Amino acid sequence: MEFHEDVIFKSQGQEYGQELIEIIKIKGKIVKVHQTEYGIIDPKMYKPDMVLELEDKIVILEFQSTYVDISDKRRFRLYSALFDQIQNKSKKDIEVHVLSTVEAENIKCYKINPDSSFPIYIHSLKSYDGDEFLNTMNAKIENNQQLSQKELLLISLICFMKTENGIENSILNSAVTITNIPDLEKNIAQFVKGVVLMLCDKFVDDESLNTTISNLVGGNMKIVEDYAQRVAQRKVDESKRNFVISLDKEGYGIKDIARIADVSLDFVSQTLSK
Repeated sequence: MEFHEDVIFKSQGQEYGQELIEIIKIKGKIVKVHQTEYGIIDPKMYKPDMVLELEDKIVILEFQSTYVDISDKRRFRLYSALFDQIQNKSKKDIEVHVLSTVEAENIKCYKINPDSSFPIYIHSLKSYDGDEFLNTMNAKIENNQQLSQKELLLISLICFMKTENGIENSILNSAVTITNIPDLEKNIAQFVKGVVLMLCDKFVDDESLNTTISNLVGGNMKIVEDYAQRVAQRKVDESKRNFVISLDKEGYGIKDIARIADVSLDFVSQTLSK
C-alpha cells in the first residue's frame, strides 16, 4: 500500500474525523488525533481503531462486526487504561464508542466491581438503506455530480448500513465506488480509502478478496477484474460439482457423469469420495 491508515488518520483525522463522529452522532469537536499503536503488548490484538481527542473528552472509536461480549468489554476497558497511562496528558475523561454492523443503538457496561462500571456506547447506521444509498451515489457519479464530504464518508461505511450484501462484499462495493469517483481531492480520498482499508483488514477474512480490496484502494484496478474472473470460475466449478453429485444420486455410472458434466474421471472420483 502507498499509505497506512494510522498515518492518514493522524494527519487528516481532525478535519474529516469531525464529519465521521457527526455521522455517528458523537457530540464534540476534535482537537487532536492520537496514534493507536502503544507498542507494549501485542499490537494486533490491542490496537484501537481510532483515538480522537475532543475538547472535553477522549473518544476511542471501534468498528465491530459482532455483538459486544465480555471479552470485547475487557479489551475496550484495557484500551482506555493503556491510553490513560501512556498518552492522556490532558487527564480528560475517556469514552469507548463502537460503530456496529449488527447491534442497535445501545449502552453496554463492563462491571469492574460492585460500585463501578465502565460504559460502552454502541452506534448504528441501520437507518440507512445501503443498497439504495449506493445506487444514488453511483447515479451521481455517472452524472458528474459533486459528492459532499459526508456522502464520501458514508460510502466508506456502507457495510454498517442495512444491505442485502454481506459485510465483505459491501466493503468491496465501497472500494469500487470510491475508485470510480473522478478527480477526487487527494486528502479526503486518502482518508476514506484509509477507512476502507482498515475495515478490510478487520472484517474481510477471504484472503483473495482482502488482497483485491487492498490493491484496489491502492490504485490497482486490474486486480478487481482478476478477482471477478476467479469468482466466476469458482461458481462454475461449484456448479459442476453439485451437478455431479446430483447425477450420481440418480444412478448414473462414473463415466456417464464425467461425460455429461464435462469433467475428468479423476474429478468425479475425488468428488464422490468426499
